Amino acid sequence: MTTTSKQQQSTMNGFELHGLKRISVSNVNKFREAPDAWACQYLGKKRFPSGWAAVQGQAVEAGVELALFNGMGIDDAQEHAISFLKKESLWFNNKLEEIEKRTPIIKRMVENALEQLMPLGMPEQPEEGSRQHAVNIPVRFAEGDNGTVDLLGYLDFWYPEHNLIVDLKTTSKSPSKWSLSHGIQAAVYQKAIAAKHGKEPEVKFLYCLTRQKDPFVWMEMTEGDDYLKKFKFTVQQMERLLRLSNDSNEIIASIPHNPDTFYWNNAQEIAATFYGA
Repeated sequence: MTTTSKQQQSTMNGFELHGLKRISVSNVNKFREAPDAWACQYLGKKRFPSGWAAVQGQAVEAGVELALFNGMGIDDAQEHAISFLKKESLWFNNKLEEIEKRTPIIKRMVENALEQLMPLGMPEQPEEGSRQHAVNIPVRFAEGDNGTVDLLGYLDFWYPEHNLIVDLKTTSKSPSKWSLSHGIQAAVYQKAIAAKHGKEPEVKFLYCLTRQKDPFVWMEMTEGDDYLKKFKFTVQQMERLLRLSNDSNEIIASIPHNPDTFYWNNAQEIAATFYGA
């Protein structure tokens, strides 16, 4: 390495050192929950496979979006969701069995979500060519000109007339309180919209559940500052770790591997590449 390149390296923050131009709430949460998976994805440039649960949730979202943004009925939204599931699971194992099992669950979730969201009216349309509303704000992790990194995020539904953000979640477990990851997501989105529009919005998460009794739960963000502090601290930890070395493989190898987190489902090849297991 030349003297010039060493000098350039010394002025870079950790994100710049590894060519990471932006962060998102999801990858910050992943860093905290499964730093080994985060490092293999964002430093090792490996794409982790989706599983049935993830595609099921995406299918529900696709059906609900079709109805809310295009004025379609519940039946059409359900059919669109099932078509999405079939298309995105083309190469999955046990396809016929899983689709048969998940079809009634998806239809029920789409119906429950729309029954809750349709009374709010039509959400604002995202920019042409986009599925969701993008938010982009700088996150400060240190003092000085080089102490920020851009955050890019996407909102599910934005209702300007109600000054309300709604995020749709699909899950089997009913939340009784904010999880740290979802609390951070809600607080960051609230901050981003307040910065853009000059007024702090309400942020609510609608959890549509797999169960048939009491199939949905609403959660409203009321204590965003605490979650923002936790988020900022995690970003600072990310930057400190990245600044330790400009060798991405060295950083990956230094992080303990925990194959028991769900992030490693169906990702054995990636684990073998970086951790030999």
